[in-house]
Amino acid sequence: MKKLLTIFSLLLLPLVTPVQAAGGYGIELKPAENNLRDQDSLQRGAILFSNYCMACHSVKYMRYNRIARDLGWTDEEVVAKMTYNQNRVVDNVMTRMLDGVAMDVMGVEPPDLSLMSRLKGTDYIYTFLTEYYQDEKGNWNNHALKGTSMPNVLEGIQRHASPEDYAQAARDISNFLEYAGEPAKLERLDLGWKVIAFLLVLLLLTYLLKKEYWRDIKH
Repeated sequence: MKKLLTIFSLLLLPLVTPVQAAGGYGIELKPAENNLRDQDSLQRGAILFSNYCMACHSVKYMRYNRIARDLGWTDEEVVAKMTYNQNRVVDNVMTRMLDGVAMDVMGVEPPDLSLMSRLKGTDYIYTFLTEYYQDEKGNWNNHALKGTSMPNVLEGIQRHASPEDYAQAARDISNFLEYAGEPAKLERLDLGWKVIAFLLVLLLLTYLLKKEYWRDIKH
């Protein structure tokens, strides 16, 4: 019995132990503190991503109708809010940049961000968005990724909004990208606890059954 409880305790560790962000960025990552259950934040993040990121980036593994279903929008609302009615609800979320323009302007193709949160973590995304600075020549750079080709897309919010609103905008985008990286994450976590609870009950019943079978047998 003790061994079985130890095994189940080990199985629970991934659910209760926070995943630490990988090092090597040359900067301490700021905690994004986003919340996938905050639907308002996810909706704001989707709109901000559309307005400030989709000029270069895509999340090609997502469709607008899936975003609508998960974020509480109708099909009409999602295409109006994220594409200004320029796309169909069944389309994948693709960049608005024409082919070849990125190489001509920046010398590099902007990456698709569908899995960026799973690759780098939301703390990195949040830190990257909030760690832009201007060097002595007035050029934008980033403490989290030196020499980045990406401009400070949130500069307008940074200049004209409060620091709290600027941080919240970066947090909302991070939240949306975490959702895009695994749309079924909340369902997986909720189902995971139910499976663990079922297995614990099954363990108890199995143990009691074993005791019943062996109670008249002397060892």
